[in-house]
Amino acid sequence: MRTSRREFLQTSALASLAAGHSTSVASDGRTAGISTGAHLNASEIARRHMIVRDTPSPSFFDGMLLGNGDVGVCVVVRPDALAIHIGKDDCWDIRVSEDVADHVLPFREVLQLWQRASEDAKKMGKPDMQYLETRVPFFREYSEKVASSYDGKKWPRPWPCGTIWINWDPTWLEPSQHTLDLASGLFTLTLRSWNGMHVDNENSRVQCFVFVDWETGLISASTDKALPLRSIVYSPEIDGFHAGPFESGKRKEASELLPAPETSANVSPDFAEFSSFQYFPALGPTSDGQPPPSTDKDRNFSLFARVSGRWSVEPADPSSEVHLKSDAQQLLRIDAIVATPRDSLLRRMLEQHTTTPDGQNGISIPQTHVYSAQDLDTKTFARVQVAELAKSEPRTIQHNSESKWNEFWSHSAVEFNDHELERIWYENQYFLACCLRPNKVAPGLFANWSAGDIGTSWHGDYHADYNCEQVYWGVFSSNHVEQHLPFVELCENLLPIATKFAAEHFGLPGAMFPVSSYPAPSQIVAYPVPPWAYQFGMTPWMVQSLWWQYLYTQDKDYLHRVYPILREAAQFIAAYVKRSEDKKYHFSPTVSSENWGFTVDQRLNQDSILDLALTQFLLKAVVDASLVLAVDESVRVRWKEICENLAPYPTATGFEGEVWLDVVNAPLGHIQNIPVTLAPVFPGEQVGIGLNLQYSEIAKRTARTISLEGGNDLVLQPLIRARLGMLDLEWFKQEVRYCRLPNGVANDRVRQSGGRYGQSVDFDFMMHMGFWCENFSLPAVLNECVMQSYAGSIRVFPNTHNLGPARFENLRAVGAFLVSATFDGDEVTHLSLYSEKGKTAKLVSPWAGKGLRVLRGRDREQVQVAPKYGVVSFDTQPNETYLITPA
Repeated sequence: MRTSRREFLQTSALASLAAGHSTSVASDGRTAGISTGAHLNASEIARRHMIVRDTPSPSFFDGMLLGNGDVGVCVVVRPDALAIHIGKDDCWDIRVSEDVADHVLPFREVLQLWQRASEDAKKMGKPDMQYLETRVPFFREYSEKVASSYDGKKWPRPWPCGTIWINWDPTWLEPSQHTLDLASGLFTLTLRSWNGMHVDNENSRVQCFVFVDWETGLISASTDKALPLRSIVYSPEIDGFHAGPFESGKRKEASELLPAPETSANVSPDFAEFSSFQYFPALGPTSDGQPPPSTDKDRNFSLFARVSGRWSVEPADPSSEVHLKSDAQQLLRIDAIVATPRDSLLRRMLEQHTTTPDGQNGISIPQTHVYSAQDLDTKTFARVQVAELAKSEPRTIQHNSESKWNEFWSHSAVEFNDHELERIWYENQYFLACCLRPNKVAPGLFANWSAGDIGTSWHGDYHADYNCEQVYWGVFSSNHVEQHLPFVELCENLLPIATKFAAEHFGLPGAMFPVSSYPAPSQIVAYPVPPWAYQFGMTPWMVQSLWWQYLYTQDKDYLHRVYPILREAAQFIAAYVKRSEDKKYHFSPTVSSENWGFTVDQRLNQDSILDLALTQFLLKAVVDASLVLAVDESVRVRWKEICENLAPYPTATGFEGEVWLDVVNAPLGHIQNIPVTLAPVFPGEQVGIGLNLQYSEIAKRTARTISLEGGNDLVLQPLIRARLGMLDLEWFKQEVRYCRLPNGVANDRVRQSGGRYGQSVDFDFMMHMGFWCENFSLPAVLNECVMQSYAGSIRVFPNTHNLGPARFENLRAVGAFLVSATFDGDEVTHLSLYSEKGKTAKLVSPWAGKGLRVLRGRDREQVQVAPKYGVVSFDTQPNETYLITPA
């Protein structure tokens, strides 16, 4: 129900009255920093936004999404069945063909090809030709050769773990309402029994519950009453198997196929069990068409399930499905576990990290790890887990799982008078929790939900030109730092490949991070192809959030862990940039992401604004980090000198005045795929409210006039506008609505043609590739509207255009502060701050023309403040709360 303005203000007043009471907070900041009489209960608010469907939803893209940060489940309701599609972040067809490495030329020879192609284009009378690498025959031949492993093979790719079908007779059972509770991850389907007539009463209704246990990843399905079922069917994913609408299907026979899964089933008096084992070779087929040889990098996964009750095994059809037929009307209970070698190893490693809760600061498993025979025995691992969990009632397991969800929701909360904005925040926090988990594998483009070929476009890989980074943009401000740890491990895994590429391809020190990569034990850059391999901004972009985590937590132990990665990235960039006669450092040549490719005489390949802005960020970060750790004093001087003398951002004068360009000489009005021309605002974090004000007007002018094709900017564009204080939240809601699926996921959808997209393009072509987990970072936009701290000073409610009354608790700010505040629609009525590490706090007064009064929470003593240039500073003590009021 929508809260009235009066009710909201009354609640806010209660919060203000009780604001001085503090509670203790763990050092990781995951419990409340301030307790008030009007404490925000995020779990209760999340439950307000339960997703409800009243009719069957037979499409995968209608399905309700469940998960525990590792295992992902998409629950689909048909008139005759409930389908549980299962995925897992580390279940991948990991085959990699690395023979392409033999064809990759050193960068100096690529430059020679580029120059030859430029001369050929001019001879053809096309001095303005773009994408030379695809339009000049000999250059195209080279590009296709080095792309053959990526473009010519469907693997590596996420591998679905199969589907469990619960089948009933639709003449006797009819599905009605089904819901997903965001507070607990519980899916509930109501089935009505009928015999040609609807008799809707308590006795005619059966409820079916599905959830993924937070702790173990158990997939549980059960009912509250006995019911007549036709069958339980498990359908594994089988490479090369396709079934048409009027046929059972058959498997294509070809040498490039994965080995078929091994399925089995058996029954006992009280339950049936079934399993599936899928072997994953690390190498692709040999050139003579023979199966790849076994290696010590091979992997597998096993699914093991127990179905309570009396069942019989039906003969399997050629697809290797498992069919269980019900022998009686009975309660339904299914317990299923998916296990990988990593799960077994991780359990032992976590047991050894007894001094570090959850192993959050220490566990990292290389992609090249050689698993033991014990770890590779995933079927035993899964079977033992299922047998143990089957001893507990589903209700007990679900209750324990819900308590973990409650803990998750306790990290932070928001409440908006605008129901739609509130829903966007809670739905997407839920989705992030379903696909991100400490010590688990980072999700690819489409996270841990897949079925058939859904979720495999672009190999479902890690795209470093915004996609994989964007997932984590809001985890720090939302006070879910733990969700960033899979990305830290990803960067650690990519570092050897990146340093090898920098040394062997460029002949330079440091690390050049690739645009595409996989969670597979590969030893080469996945896509060493012009122009994609020469986007230099990918390197600072890939490591940016490693520095953010330190800024938001002030965890020096963590900084020791990631500093070597930051250092290697900075070493490469510092070695690549060139100092010209103007005494400025330039990127020459470079590539503007997805815009021009290689152009004649490098005309549109100079000083990408993205490279410049992110290099500013990276070099400032490593200078500060080296000071904190007291290391690298000698190279620090060079980093600082380059940072202070980078080339200016490219500009041109448009009809409204001067605007930024993506590269020098770029034409005005080009339709971009992402707002790259606004990189100094974000991700560069060089321009914003109160930051480098000399660029404020050009930034706002560029934001007003930029043309974007859509499909890739649902989060980035509004986040930039929020950073400039010019985001209209009514417009933001419209953008999210345009891309929203029935299950709450906001996917990628094209907005306009005329750039890369022709007039007749299908604007929905990306909508059904999979669930684009990059857009789960939508809460970052709302967080930036209610609090910004990236520039070092905390600003509350800096962007309130069509926001309305709002409040938040325990959003995390740079400096390891948890901030809570209330806005009544006109002014801030409550502001408090909890300090984890005792750093100096800097705030911009939200009360125009007024100073700040700061009271210490434990004794209400006034704290001395130091105002300077509109920013008020005061010293804090660790684990202390402060109430801020107008002076």
